[in-house]
Amino acid sequence: MRIVVTGGSGQLGQQVITELTEHGHEVLSLDRRPHPHGFAPARMVKLTRGDGLAEHFENADGVVHLAAHIAPNIVSDAETFNDNVAMSYNVLRTAAGCGIRRVVIASSLAAYGFLYGPPGQTPLYLPIDERHPCTPTDPYGLSKLTGELIADSFAARDRMSIASLRFPGVNYDPSYERIKSFMDNPAHRKSGFWSYIDVRDAGVACRLAIESAHEGHRVFNVAAPTSNIHEPTRELIRRFFPQLADLRRSGDDNWSGVDSSRAEKELGFRCLHVWEKYLRP
Repeated sequence: MRIVVTGGSGQLGQQVITELTEHGHEVLSLDRRPHPHGFAPARMVKLTRGDGLAEHFENADGVVHLAAHIAPNIVSDAETFNDNVAMSYNVLRTAAGCGIRRVVIASSLAAYGFLYGPPGQTPLYLPIDERHPCTPTDPYGLSKLTGELIADSFAARDRMSIASLRFPGVNYDPSYERIKSFMDNPAHRKSGFWSYIDVRDAGVACRLAIESAHEGHRVFNVAAPTSNIHEPTRELIRRFFPQLADLRRSGDDNWSGVDSSRAEKELGFRCLHVWEKYLRP
């Protein structure tokens, strides 16, 4: 397919481009910055402005939309929310107008409201799945949830196939030394329920989603099957979420607090890169 990747100059974008091109797809990278490794074709655009975007989408079969402020506090709260929502709307509106029916959106675990939310919150159950209520209060989580609502609208109106991938923290370090540095402080990662995804697996998930023929808008959690802590997850829950009674996973291993079974069943996603393959416990 001919696929447009927004945010192609970012770390995730670079990996997605590599994954797509290695599987025979033609890619056009759009970003406000030049591609750091000179990938071509690439064009510099400002996605917060919708005018002129259609010329870059002409003759494309799909769009992988990754461009965003990737966390709160990088820019002001207003910029985080307004820019992320504007970019999502402009990309989806332009794709629909150009007759593109396949779109993948990088959403976030922050859509549930815990990752950057107020401390002391307890989920209804763990591992968390796509049916859990979403109640974000921070500008980043709100922007991601709003992007999903926009996707609902375009998928229904224009019969598009849209996949929103809720990624947890992405690991860009192939040596996994960064994750190793967190292991002695599980409190630091509790708001993400000790979940993560390797950038290589995130790239595969994006490819599988754009190749999928599902109908409408579907939301998928995409996380490693194990946590980023070597302690048993049930013990971590007892320590950090003592009020949580609904555990939907048995076993005393370090299972992830994020359930990715929908992506496994519907997209054929399988996580290949976990810290246990690279670090000694």
